[in-house]
Amino acid sequence: MAGLLSTIPAWEAQAADESVPSTLPATDRGRVVELWMNGGPGTRAAAEVALTGTDEDVRHFLDSEAADATTQDQRVAAAQIASVGGLSLIDAARNALAGTPDQLATFLKDGWKAPLEQDQRVRIAQIIDQGGPNVQDTGRAALDGTAEQRQAFLDNDQYVQAEQDERVQLAQILSTGGANVIAAGRLALRGTAADIHDFLTVGQYVARARDQEQATVGQLAAQAAEAGRQAAAETKKATEAGARAAAAAQLAKEAAQKAAAETEAAKNDALHAASAAARAASAAKQAAEAAQQAISAARAANVSARVAANAAAQAAAAAAGASQAASRARNAAADAASDATKASAAREAADQARNAAAGARWAADAADQAGVAATQAGVAARAASGAGASANAAADAADEANAYAGEAGVHSGEAARAAAETRLHAREATRAANAAEALANKSAAAARESRDAANSAATHAENAAKAADLAAEHAGDAATAAKEATAHALAAKEAADVATAAVEMARATYTLAREVEAEELTARTNDGVVQAQGLKAQEEQRKTDQAAVLQRSEELGTTAARLASAVSQPGADTASLADEGRVMAVEVMKVRGPWSRSAAATALAGSDDEVITYLRTGWTEAERQDTRTQVENLWINSPSAKLRTAAAGALAGEASQVGAFLAEGQYEAVAEDLRVYIAQLIEAGGPVVKERGRAALSSGSVSDLRDFVTTGQDEARGEDERVLAAQLIATGGPEVKSTARIALDGPTSMLHAFIETGQYMARQKDQLAATHVAQVQGMISGAARIAATAQANASLAAKTAAEARKSAQEAADAAAAADASAKLADGYADDAKQSADEAATSAAQAAASAKTARAAQAEANQAVTRAVDSAAHAQRSANAAQASASQASTAAEAARSSATAAGKDATEAAQAWADALKIAVEKEKAETARWEQIKEEYLAAHPIEEEPEGDDWIPDWLEDTGDTILNYGEAIFTSPELWIGAAETGASIYLMGFGATEGIAGGAICLTGVGCIAGAPAIAMGSSLVVVGAYGVGDGISHIDNGLRTALRNAEESTGRTSAGGSNEQRAMDLVQENPAYGNQLPTVMRDPRWPASDGWVKMEQSVNGVEIHYVWNTNTRQAADFKYKDRSN
Repeated sequence: MAGLLSTIPAWEAQAADESVPSTLPATDRGRVVELWMNGGPGTRAAAEVALTGTDEDVRHFLDSEAADATTQDQRVAAAQIASVGGLSLIDAARNALAGTPDQLATFLKDGWKAPLEQDQRVRIAQIIDQGGPNVQDTGRAALDGTAEQRQAFLDNDQYVQAEQDERVQLAQILSTGGANVIAAGRLALRGTAADIHDFLTVGQYVARARDQEQATVGQLAAQAAEAGRQAAAETKKATEAGARAAAAAQLAKEAAQKAAAETEAAKNDALHAASAAARAASAAKQAAEAAQQAISAARAANVSARVAANAAAQAAAAAAGASQAASRARNAAADAASDATKASAAREAADQARNAAAGARWAADAADQAGVAATQAGVAARAASGAGASANAAADAADEANAYAGEAGVHSGEAARAAAETRLHAREATRAANAAEALANKSAAAARESRDAANSAATHAENAAKAADLAAEHAGDAATAAKEATAHALAAKEAADVATAAVEMARATYTLAREVEAEELTARTNDGVVQAQGLKAQEEQRKTDQAAVLQRSEELGTTAARLASAVSQPGADTASLADEGRVMAVEVMKVRGPWSRSAAATALAGSDDEVITYLRTGWTEAERQDTRTQVENLWINSPSAKLRTAAAGALAGEASQVGAFLAEGQYEAVAEDLRVYIAQLIEAGGPVVKERGRAALSSGSVSDLRDFVTTGQDEARGEDERVLAAQLIATGGPEVKSTARIALDGPTSMLHAFIETGQYMARQKDQLAATHVAQVQGMISGAARIAATAQANASLAAKTAAEARKSAQEAADAAAAADASAKLADGYADDAKQSADEAATSAAQAAASAKTARAAQAEANQAVTRAVDSAAHAQRSANAAQASASQASTAAEAARSSATAAGKDATEAAQAWADALKIAVEKEKAETARWEQIKEEYLAAHPIEEEPEGDDWIPDWLEDTGDTILNYGEAIFTSPELWIGAAETGASIYLMGFGATEGIAGGAICLTGVGCIAGAPAIAMGSSLVVVGAYGVGDGISHIDNGLRTALRNAEESTGRTSAGGSNEQRAMDLVQENPAYGNQLPTVMRDPRWPASDGWVKMEQSVNGVEIHYVWNTNTRQAADFKYKDRSN
């Protein structure tokens, strides 16, 4: 789990891993540096204070503070872990938090596994309970299988099997449907799984209406029963989500309050206060996530209420149908009483009435179950509302911690931001839960009324059936004909009145269902707006932090120059300068590149003499090497041949030439290509893009071209898209208005996602909603026609009775009433047909929107895939640079230690350090050149197909920077060079979109349809997959786009060793990952459920420069995943 949550101290997870040796000197300060680099937020904050303090401060931190800070970070981590599981994991986390530090550490190490697996078992059991035959069989097999098989079922298999179940269900419908049902069903079978699902949920009912099929009482009862089942399933979700939310929020509240109390106690101690305030911020964020779970619980309760209301409407319609059957049977009985030839018809009507009565009883039971589910959903919503109160308390505690930290001189802006966002989530959680409870109770009452109506109708139908049978036995008995006919007529009228009342009840229930749907939309909109505003705040904070990083980086250059000059002066106060140097070195580790960070860490781990050496020469050499590393990356990895050639020329020159190339030369090398690319943007862009693009082209400045491509196009497109979104709000349906409003309140990436794909998804939802409304209105109109027909039948029964009594006037009046009711029934029939036509039109529009949305989704997935792959490649390059820097620092420090051990003075030891570092740098240069030759030979042996013409020269990081925000948590991408130096380097332009480390605001963001990546601060992408809250996070999709799935697999951890042991291994891995098709297949049977042999997966290997790499390869789709090293090279 340590790899999944960024707040879990990674150094603990690595403690037993001998393959991750420390490159820092084994000093007290070195230990503090390691804690700063690998610890949780509290430990990191406290370690920073110690690092810039005296030796006594360092000793005090290690002896008295580090262990406690680590434990407190572990407490926050335990609470965060609890949020990714169910009740078992929450209980286990609560017990760990109540236990000893050792018990807490055990929980974090592997104690979370068993309860998480238990929660997974519970979730699988729920899916089995709700699923079809294939889902049930596969789920049971998963329960009996391994942990990997259970995870595979939850991640993928359940969706695959659900698709198979829906195919079977469709085939069953085809066997009994009319012409339009069969035609629409066959068309769906030839389409995608989504087409089949759309047919089952919407299309079949539209087709039946066009076939002019009136749903039977039994069919209405079946629909009500299915609705009741769905309501019960949603109630289970609401209950579980509410309990999770309340428990998680309570844990977060307790953690935040404890951190606030510790901050208050330490308000005169900067070290303690900084650590506690950082923990309070983390706890407040966790409380916000718990409030999100409460909102999810309220949504599930709303769904249960809506489905229960639908069940009630269907039960009411079934009641009307049963009442009509009762009226028809009574009418037949009245006819038979005076006409012996009508006995057979009476018996047939009796059978129909009995069948209708059975269906009405079934519908009544379904409505009763739906009412129970709705009542329980209201209880669940009320329980979830407690999470809002706990979240508010956590926010208060974070504010208090911030205030106390301010008194200690270590103001925590992160705690203040976390508190503000938590309050927004808490307020909406409370509002949504209260509204959900009220509507659930209304739906429960409606369901109970429909239950009673259906039971009453069933009783009437059963009695009518008995009466019709009796009338058939005594058909034509003149002595009793008038009396019996009159009694049957009265009973028919009573049954018809029940049918009429049931229709009114159906109308009222329909109105309630619409009210619930409106609240659902309101809740989703409010929640989406809150999350969008949070993401917008993160975007703005990220920009602010990035600007601050750049400013701090520039200031560091000035500071370094000043300190380097000062230490060279005779009689310099080296102790005081060393103190200043340590403060500078801490900042360097936050905002500079790998070589600079490595040099700063080594200096911080050493004595005053090492710090002075760092100020004299170490800083300059490290900065120079960072610059060179970035240019080497362009030389080796740039898709542009022009850029590679220009980079090679710069690398052959002096350091000043390398720096000049990085600052300006790289853009000048591709200036003409930038012009062509901007012209393409102008051609496809909106008014603002066109205007600003033309301005950039006409300026004649390469820097203007660069700025427009990297940031200007995104800003201009955002303005164009804001206008489009406003237009959609003015003209769109409720879903379009909602999602547009959310997008407008969010970051630019969210707005772009809405314009590119989200608007089509929202439009489809509006059209499906219109289809559903038309269907329900058609059902009610059909029920009204039935009730009117029942009234007509009752009037005909009255006419028969009057004729039996020889009352001509009464017979005439009854005939007129029957005629009026029949005309009314015809009117309702026309209404039903109009509703059917409207439903068909809306369904066709929804299908067209779905096709558009799927096409846009596929295109967006490709952009996401490129972005993830590009970022993963950037991370690999960063890893290689860090490995090289660490190796060089280790060699230099070893030389210094040897010189000191040999009795040499500080000056000589420093010279030994400098000489060793120079040797290491020259070795790295030679290694880079050698690897470029290896790469050329490798590619020559494996010729690559000619790339098509176009803008392929533009790196994905440059082309997609406006489309993509990638916040990679420490579980996936960690290196700060993914954003450091963004203004100075084209190699770092893609880094401007990223930020997941010190100084850059991050966020736990999930992919719609994919979910959060293992609970880590995940990935937010500027595509249709973007943003929790914008379109609502789905319960899952059947398949993730294959390319995206592969990209995510490559980005996530593999099943073997993936961290490079040096630059040689890293470069070999880069080459293999870029060219997986060139491997040799191994005779290994694929048993991993993630990569089944039946789908074409095989095991592959490649050996590059003595580095052997294994991975899996799909021979059908040509996708690769699970790259790992085999430890057979030196």
